[in-house]
Amino acid sequence: MIVKKYVVQDIKEAFEKIRMELGKDAVILSTRKVKKGGVLGIGAKVFIEVTAAVEEKKLPQPEEKGQIYKLQEILSKSKQPQQSEDITELKKMMLELKSMISTQRINEPAWVESFRKALLKQDMDEEIAEKLTEYAKVKYSQLDFSSENTRLIISEMLLPFINTNVPELKGKVLLVGPTGVGKTTTLAKLAAKLKINDHKRVAIITLDTYRIAAVDQLKTYAMLLDVPIRVAYTPKEAKLEIEALSDFDTILIDSAGRSQKNELHMTEIKAMAEVVQPDLCFLVVGMQYRKEDVRDIVQKFSTVNPTHVILSKLDETSAYGHFVNVPNFLKVPIAFVTNGQRVPDDIFEANNRELALLLAKEVLKHAKSGQ
Repeated sequence: MIVKKYVVQDIKEAFEKIRMELGKDAVILSTRKVKKGGVLGIGAKVFIEVTAAVEEKKLPQPEEKGQIYKLQEILSKSKQPQQSEDITELKKMMLELKSMISTQRINEPAWVESFRKALLKQDMDEEIAEKLTEYAKVKYSQLDFSSENTRLIISEMLLPFINTNVPELKGKVLLVGPTGVGKTTTLAKLAAKLKINDHKRVAIITLDTYRIAAVDQLKTYAMLLDVPIRVAYTPKEAKLEIEALSDFDTILIDSAGRSQKNELHMTEIKAMAEVVQPDLCFLVVGMQYRKEDVRDIVQKFSTVNPTHVILSKLDETSAYGHFVNVPNFLKVPIAFVTNGQRVPDDIFEANNRELALLLAKEVLKHAKSGQ
């Protein structure tokens, strides 16, 4: 049997090279992703390593479904795009091949798989988890999960993926986000910080008139902090109130929670942001959300052009993968993290090293247990 490996950019290129060099009777034995260049996976290019073989003497070979594909069969189907059933079958085969590329692990040490699983256990994006795993494989011959020093090693690996920045809270500061993430409480915490700690002149405007309780809650906080509060029922009213409060250092603007799955809601929130024209726009994202939901949220709310992210409800989860997911999905930094309901205590400024250590602690725990 003749066995050859090919490093290519896509499967189509592999097929062409295999057919040219090994002939139409060649079979694909294995595929896997490989990365070249970059640091910590950043800037690295992804290639596919394909191992193919052909018998020197043509003997009938059993085909193992899902792992070995006859090159001749795939190529013959690719030449008949007019037949929908053939196209469907080809797509199915390609999807199976793609799945094999992403899941096949060849001769990996046990600690590598434990590390990968621990990252994914934190609900980390698969692509980022794979970058970190590949880097660990290249950089270290072994990670000792029983050593506390490994936590520092893992945290250093995480740093390039955790983007944080704490801006000066001045001018018009708008908070947006889906329902139930704690925007109103978060706004009250920011107001207290500015008023009590920073001695700033603060005012509050709320457009969350859909929930009477939210308005009453903010009025209570405003009274305790001795800051003015205005209620606006439309974006135009908000604009007028902003003009009236222009002498204040900071105007915190609370918006109604909006479902990212409702196109009308997204249109409304975008129109509101265009009228208000905030100096800072914080997207508040709940840490308790699943990765798929977070991806959807940041994609839909990106139309509002958030400048920063606030991660809320850290106390309601032990999965910290969103420390890397959110800034990489949205391409904006994390500014604050909230971890409880107490005003003004349960909020802290985001620091990438502190967040990396928190995440590394959970990763190490799961890697050590092998779960």
